[in-house]
Amino acid sequence: MIRRAAAIAMICLLALPGLALGLTVGEVAREVRCPTCNTPLDVSNAPVAQDMKVYISERIDAGWDKERIIDGLVDEFGPQVLATPPKSGFDLIAWVVPALVVAAGLAAIPFITRRWARRPHAEAAAPPALSDEDRRRLDEELGPPI
Repeated sequence: MIRRAAAIAMICLLALPGLALGLTVGEVAREVRCPTCNTPLDVSNAPVAQDMKVYISERIDAGWDKERIIDGLVDEFGPQVLATPPKSGFDLIAWVVPALVVAAGLAAIPFITRRWARRPHAEAAAPPALSDEDRRRLDEELGPPI
C-alpha cells in the first residue's frame, strides 16, 4: 500500500514540471495586438480578438510552440499584430533611438554640471540705505541695547 502511494506520488512529481511548462493562451496573447482596436490581445474583447484567441487555443492543443503560433498570426495579419516591433530592418530604429538618447543624456550630465558650477554667481545686492524715519522706527521697535 505504501509502495503504491509512493509510486503515485513520484509520478505526480514527475508530471508537475510538464504541467508547469504548458503554454497558455494568455502567454501568447500578451505578445500580440488586436488588429481592430490595437490593444494587447489578452485584454481585447473585439470579435477579431476572440477569433484570434480561439486560433491560439487550437494551435496550443495541436502542440505548436509560441513562436510558431505568433508567426502564423503575423502571416495572417501582418507584422503590425506584434506587440513589440521586430529587431530588424527599419523597425530597429524603435530599439536603437531610445538607447542613444539615454546615452547622450548621461554623457551630457558632466558637461552641464561643470557649466553650472563655473557660472558667475550674482553678487548679493547691498540693502537699500535706511531713511532717518525708518532708522528711528527700527530703534523704537528693538529697544535700547541690553
